Amino acid sequence: MAIAVSAMAALPHGPGTRAAGPRFYPDDPIQADDDRAFDASGAAPIEGSNIWDFAEHTFLDRGERNPIPAVNVNTMDEVPDSTWFTNRIGRTPLSPGEIARGPITLEALNVDGWPIIEGKSQGVTPGYRVVDPSGRRYQIKFDPPSNPEMSSGAEVIGAALYHAAGYNVVEGYIVEIDPERIVIAPEARTVNMAGREKRMTKEDVMLILRRAARQPNGRYRAIASRYAEGKYLGYFKYYGTRPDDPNDIFPHEHRRELRGNRVFAAWLNHDDSRALNSLDMLQGPEGRKFIRHYMFDFGSIMGSSATKAQVPRAGNEYLLEWEPALLTLATLGLYVRPWIWIDYPNVAKSIGRFESARFEPERWKPDYPNPAFENMRADDAFWAARIVARFSDDAIRATVARARYSEPGAAEYVAKTLIERRDKVVRTWLPGV
Repeated sequence: MAIAVSAMAALPHGPGTRAAGPRFYPDDPIQADDDRAFDASGAAPIEGSNIWDFAEHTFLDRGERNPIPAVNVNTMDEVPDSTWFTNRIGRTPLSPGEIARGPITLEALNVDGWPIIEGKSQGVTPGYRVVDPSGRRYQIKFDPPSNPEMSSGAEVIGAALYHAAGYNVVEGYIVEIDPERIVIAPEARTVNMAGREKRMTKEDVMLILRRAARQPNGRYRAIASRYAEGKYLGYFKYYGTRPDDPNDIFPHEHRRELRGNRVFAAWLNHDDSRALNSLDMLQGPEGRKFIRHYMFDFGSIMGSSATKAQVPRAGNEYLLEWEPALLTLATLGLYVRPWIWIDYPNVAKSIGRFESARFEPERWKPDYPNPAFENMRADDAFWAARIVARFSDDAIRATVARARYSEPGAAEYVAKTLIERRDKVVRTWLPGV
């Protein structure tokens, strides 16, 4: 509005001057982007690998590295609802309970007796896939033996906060699995260490459980992620557009919700915010199919690295960053990276390695360069920081409670750290415009 008023004030208004054309139009501001207008039935799954994703973003300049204004905002400089983003806490006040609930639709989940239909072939976290009596699929992922409750706790917290912010996320439930009630479907398949597909056996399941944290009661805590509706289409990239989606017209590196994701990722230390941790699903009726875009896999946020506690480098330096690497080499190891001096508090193993005292939002980095993050402008950061500011202390505490940490003081520490990091994010980016 301020931009429009300033522009109108600069126009001449003397005698004989024609009135300026309208800055706003009858349908302004657009609240929803009609990005389902064209049928996307022809879209095919996109496959990739973590190695290639790392290599192309580390050694190649992907996307247009030009911080032009975001191209998918309305006349109020807001992001309309779309298949990418739905305004929630940024547009409507949400109670702590609503925020903590996140995307889930069930009060609780019990997966005991649900047949395993296949092994989990992607990612580093051990797990498998099951099917419920109605035919809906769930992915089961376990906590590492060294850090019980860590990955599953991070998953539910991250999903709830990202959902409230406005992103599409899948439903995830903390479950306890009785190993005596595990059932393997006769047709279940898995991939062995040699990369060959084979029939899944009890021994395959035991290999998975040996890499999982077992509780004192003999059960295994896990996160059960419900498959999103529709046909799996792989992931989206943080640059360019999807060539087989006629509705995908805005380059991803210039979408505000993807640029602004850098702010949310910094807040939660989501250093694993890469293309392969996203999800595209083909949804809708025949002849009117569209692609919905999801943020996926929050098991390695905050102090978690999924299979172990987060490394000190995470959030502070890229996996491969030339300047500090060359400095270390040139000084024969005398140059010490600043993050090595971070004194992480001695906290519960379910937290991992997570702190707020040395957190500098503007210096935070993902594991490797992200084209949308690189293009983030002050107005993109302001948009995201304003959303972060709407998460109250009570909302954060309620969300952390969903992680069901059993170690004394764990929930209090995580909530306190998230609150302190939120305050730093707001102080850093809210005054930017």
